[in-house]
Amino acid sequence: MKNLEGLRVTSQSRRSEALELASRLRSLRLHHWAEVVKQPDLGRALGVGISSVSSWESADAPKVPPESRLRGYATFFASPRSLDSRPPRLLRDDELTDEERGERDKLFAELSNLRAAAVGEFDPSAANIPPSLWHFPDGGPVRIVCAALPEADRPPYASPANHNFMALAGYGDLDALAEVFGHIRAENRESDVQFRLADRFLADDLKAHLVFLGNMARTQGDRFLRDSKFPVRQVQDDRLDGEIFEIVGSDPPRRFGPQLAGDDPPGALVEDVGFLLRTVNPHFITRTLTICSGVFTRGVYGAVRCLTDRGLRDENSAYLSDRFGDAPTFGLLMRVRVADHTVPTPDLREEENRLYEYPPRI
Repeated sequence: MKNLEGLRVTSQSRRSEALELASRLRSLRLHHWAEVVKQPDLGRALGVGISSVSSWESADAPKVPPESRLRGYATFFASPRSLDSRPPRLLRDDELTDEERGERDKLFAELSNLRAAAVGEFDPSAANIPPSLWHFPDGGPVRIVCAALPEADRPPYASPANHNFMALAGYGDLDALAEVFGHIRAENRESDVQFRLADRFLADDLKAHLVFLGNMARTQGDRFLRDSKFPVRQVQDDRLDGEIFEIVGSDPPRRFGPQLAGDDPPGALVEDVGFLLRTVNPHFITRTLTICSGVFTRGVYGAVRCLTDRGLRDENSAYLSDRFGDAPTFGLLMRVRVADHTVPTPDLREEENRLYEYPPRI
């Protein structure tokens, strides 16, 4: 009974702290400046829906926002110049004055402390563990989209006519799929997480958090890439059975491809290129789109592993968080080394592993 009573006290205390955080967020929006900031405008600036802003401000049962959103709040309310454009927007770090950066850091520390009290000392973000790209705090569905193997490369049991039919035998990038599916399920236990072939996902799937694995043309990820305006595309290289990466509009063209042990004929794969993109889902703006691609399968696997490998995921997540902050669209091309059948996880802290980053450093 004592333990049960202790749990009740803890629960009541955390609810009280959550209400205090909600009250502070509501006060910022309504009273921080002479002009009231409307929920739709704030949501658009933060990259979330009105329902999220409303749930964070609720006076009855508030939800606790992720720490990355609190940083967005701090940035937004650090400067009245956030309201200069219509609709209002978050100012980039390089647009803030030294005084505004100080105000942002002070406000962020205040909100982070309120959040830590609301979620308890064991919350990862309260312990300064960087947020995971594979955790989707809104509880929305997740769809992992894979390319189908070319028909000529499919084993017999990829056909439903075969007595030993296995649907997964027709999927490409199975290593990456197995890796990321397990992590997403583990980090989003209440979410509906499923995988799909690119030619079989449904209209309702477009409303989910989308994760595209593999060659962007085969997964239809290239269409979403154009929507994001991310300046990278995959282009055919006649010397390879794969597509290399090119920076759009670069003159002369900047291209990134794999390294092989020999050129004539091509030898073993020594190094691949991985591509990681996170942006807004254009079909459902409060959900995300993530693309993990490569020239070959090991580039895709390396892009996934950089954020799932227990030995490096926190360090790589921290790098992405520090480097890109709350940017709605960000990503990079990375060097993925290959050692026979193994793929050492890229360490994003090493400059030589980062081939191209967007947004660029100012």
